[in-house]
Amino acid sequence: MTEQSIAKLTICIVLASAPMSLEPLKAQSTSHSAAEPKSSAVDAKGVRHQISEYGEGRAPWDADMVKFVKPDYPSEYRARHIEGTGLFRITLDVKTGSVANVAVLKSTGSSGLDASAARAIRQWRWRPQSWKEIEMPVTFTMRARQAQGGSANDLAARARAYYRKGANDEAITTLDELIRQHPTSAAAYITRGSAYQQKGEAEKALSDFNQAIQLDPTSARAFCDRADLEDELLRQPGKALVDYNKAIELAPNFQRAYINRGVYFLEEHDYERAVSDFTRAIQLTPNEPGTRGYRAYAYAKLGQREHALADATAATKLSPREAPLIQAEHLEVRSDAYRILGQQELALRDLREGVRVMPRESKANSMLAWFLATCPEERFRNGAEAVSAAKKACELSHWKRSDSIDTLAAAYAEAGDFDQAVKYEKQSLKDSSLAPKEREEREKRLALFQQRKPFRDEF
Repeated sequence: MTEQSIAKLTICIVLASAPMSLEPLKAQSTSHSAAEPKSSAVDAKGVRHQISEYGEGRAPWDADMVKFVKPDYPSEYRARHIEGTGLFRITLDVKTGSVANVAVLKSTGSSGLDASAARAIRQWRWRPQSWKEIEMPVTFTMRARQAQGGSANDLAARARAYYRKGANDEAITTLDELIRQHPTSAAAYITRGSAYQQKGEAEKALSDFNQAIQLDPTSARAFCDRADLEDELLRQPGKALVDYNKAIELAPNFQRAYINRGVYFLEEHDYERAVSDFTRAIQLTPNEPGTRGYRAYAYAKLGQREHALADATAATKLSPREAPLIQAEHLEVRSDAYRILGQQELALRDLREGVRVMPRESKANSMLAWFLATCPEERFRNGAEAVSAAKKACELSHWKRSDSIDTLAAAYAEAGDFDQAVKYEKQSLKDSSLAPKEREEREKRLALFQQRKPFRDEF
């Protein structure tokens, strides 16, 4: 397994991160004005957390909510177009996660709306032993109902659904309308940029990320997603690292930024720094087994077999989500864990399933091709199928990803066509952004192919 077979979490966490407590009520852009009340929380140890520390816009106290009841928007207030945003302090019973008390810190401007919000909040529940106190804004608004093409939240939710299915064109069309309605929504530009990135349209993606940063220079998510683009499609690793660092500076508890910077360090063969970032991500979200899959790979490369096996075992417990894009990424992570454990049959199963759910995703096809071309166990190798999958990966990435071209070279070697293997390995080495150690590995593969020998990926 080489660094090109590690899947980066570019979007999946972002698209699932809208706060549960706000989205059913608030029909406005997901970007926040400075005047809006912000959510914060005190954890079970007494440490206060601010929403600004979390780059996705979804804080851990949102993720830990296990029961949500939508506040009623009384008809008499809707009829009179009475709106308002309130901020509520929620005191929890730490042992049970139930609500012990609700206090109004900032009124919605209407005692009736305040009372409606409080009645609903008293029914909410959080995971036990997690939080002592939460400050949560709740908005009642009629403005969304007047927008053409659907409310801002409706459009954002529709775009997320399209994106998660891999329907990027539909996502972009929906976001075009959202941006027309809310031209200052940084979040809309970020999501549209992500859709363009998935299509391989790097310049359009970069334009959207740049616009998002111009609109909101404090958006850690915008810097993180631009870093992903710079690393993966633009092949500008130096700029990518600067943007990852900026994202973490802006949001010190931004889990995905640590994960993706860790993957960046894997690509640079800087395994110790990768372990450090993955460890921080695990501290932030201990129950996320996927992150342990990334750390398992880094430990394996460092020769720390015991740690690698422990993390890989935890990663195999990952249950892929239903959304196709997220499911494919989770399957890729879990397949790496199975490979570290030597369970090749299960690894191949997950890789095939990843291609089934996202047949036009370049990374999924490339990872399957790499496995079929380089697996140490002969019964799992298939040169012809590896070439087919690797060609598809190259075509889907418009022949711009040198890692997919490297995979195609390995596939041709497994199929016995060493002239083609040499040709494409040399082509992959033209990538000037390669880390020195990655270039060294590819040069070793080239030497093997020139000797008419295939490559085997073994730990």
